[in-house]
Amino acid sequence: MALSTDALTSLAQVKQYLGLSATTHDALLEGLIEAVSAQFNAFCGRKLMARDYSYLSEDPAYDPDNALLSGSGYPELLLPQYPVISLSSLTVEGRSISASTGGGVGWLLDSGAGVLSLIGLVFPRGAHNVGLAYRAGFNSAPPDLAQAAVEQSAVRFQESAAGQGRLGVSARTLADGSVSYHSGALLPQVKAVLERYRNRSLL
Repeated sequence: MALSTDALTSLAQVKQYLGLSATTHDALLEGLIEAVSAQFNAFCGRKLMARDYSYLSEDPAYDPDNALLSGSGYPELLLPQYPVISLSSLTVEGRSISASTGGGVGWLLDSGAGVLSLIGLVFPRGAHNVGLAYRAGFNSAPPDLAQAAVEQSAVRFQESAAGQGRLGVSARTLADGSVSYHSGALLPQVKAVLERYRNRSLL
């Protein structure tokens, strides 16, 4: 199977890390990469890889949770997905708002932080009264995030029957041969990386 656009690393990178060349476990590894990527998204509270979001129900990118927001009563609004690659449409209570030019009325965007600001206006308080069409996320996973996905996927593989549990062992008692495992928990170094990408709304 082909990896989805949510995948934070590639099959080739994980196989290289594990020292595997055969294709025997490719399907399993791809499934683990997808599972780990979903786990990272859940931990961070956002979609890390780039995708489109739209408030228009007829748009294939329709996503009311991320593109139909509620006005704050202030000139600033935090977008749920970031970094923002592009913002193609903004409506406030049905009124289209254009980008500010020369400091005039309109919107300004801090794309890295995902903070949308209005110049000369505010986002009126209300439920789902702000509609956006935008693209957000990373076009390619940052190196630390990609490496974290490689390491976590490798551990998940080695915890499986196919991997014989080698990297999944966290402690071994030599006297009786008992073994304890990570059991799918995030590795400490992986968790430290993910904390840097966690959605600021969750902090």
